[in-house]
Amino acid sequence: MSATNVEQWSRGGVTAVPLCPMCGQARRDPIGVARDAMVNGTDPWMLWQCVSCATAWLDPRPDDASLPAAYDFNYVTHRPPAAPRRAGWMTSLIDGYLNRRFGMHRSPSSSLGFPFFSVVAPLRLKLDYYGRHLPPGRGGRLLDIGCGNGDFVALARSMNWNAEGLDPDAAAVAACLDRGIPVTQGFVSDLGATRQRDYWDAVTMSHCLEHVPDPRSMLRDVHTMLAPGGTVWMGLPNPSSLGARFYGLHWESYDAPRHLSLPALDVLLAACRDAGFSHVEPLRRGMHTGRLYRRSAQIARERGQHGLRYASITAALFSLASDLLATVSVRHADELVVVAIKAPAP
Repeated sequence: MSATNVEQWSRGGVTAVPLCPMCGQARRDPIGVARDAMVNGTDPWMLWQCVSCATAWLDPRPDDASLPAAYDFNYVTHRPPAAPRRAGWMTSLIDGYLNRRFGMHRSPSSSLGFPFFSVVAPLRLKLDYYGRHLPPGRGGRLLDIGCGNGDFVALARSMNWNAEGLDPDAAAVAACLDRGIPVTQGFVSDLGATRQRDYWDAVTMSHCLEHVPDPRSMLRDVHTMLAPGGTVWMGLPNPSSLGARFYGLHWESYDAPRHLSLPALDVLLAACRDAGFSHVEPLRRGMHTGRLYRRSAQIARERGQHGLRYASITAALFSLASDLLATVSVRHADELVVVAIKAPAP
């Protein structure tokens, strides 16, 4: 496990992280040496799992100066918006559900969509996730941290939220500005002083927390930013998921070196409470693993792994079973979803 002794990587320096970023414990087990599957990288990244809380993390990780270089390619957040959806009866049902659930105004839509998806739990949970479980008709000020090309900011604005984005990446910010989406380049500290305390009614962080060096500090900052009664929504990979166990180091969501740590569920909930949130709730994920498992199997094949375990049909069947389990259990989904609420003003 000599990867922990390196002093630099191909794009800069590294920082040692000997203690678990979530619980601070030193006892850990090696998961293995991960490599960058996005750019066919050769840098070795040692991946560990905390014996105490099950969080997975990199030690060492890219240092703060070189971390932006890990995103220096056609990263997913830099890409333009997806092409418009093709119309059809299923699209009308989906739009009917979204209009009723989130107060959107999509057309054409079918009023049958809401009762239909209400009884098809794996798909209903997927659609609720799409709108990040925001309450309908509430509105207010919303900040999407790690907003990428601004897709969700645009969606939230269609749901009557006064939404804007925050992202440190210049390419992502440029993509937002090209669409007329309000965005700030940088981190929480780069927001104006009046927007750093008791300002936002909602903050959303989709696949953001795993990218920051200090997740617990990030949660404290978000708690400070929220107005009393405000809500934070977060989604991030689950290091204890079925996919992580089945695909091992080929699991796409390990995504070294961009994913610095993957908090496990219980320690994530505890960190939210420690940050000051009065109500913390994990939510079921439903249908979500299809593309993830196809890509994980592809990564394995690209690395010379063959056989039924990494076949496309296996990924499809495993995805179906995993999604059904994620419909009834928050612990085994490949993505954790947590909502936390700041206590209202007395």
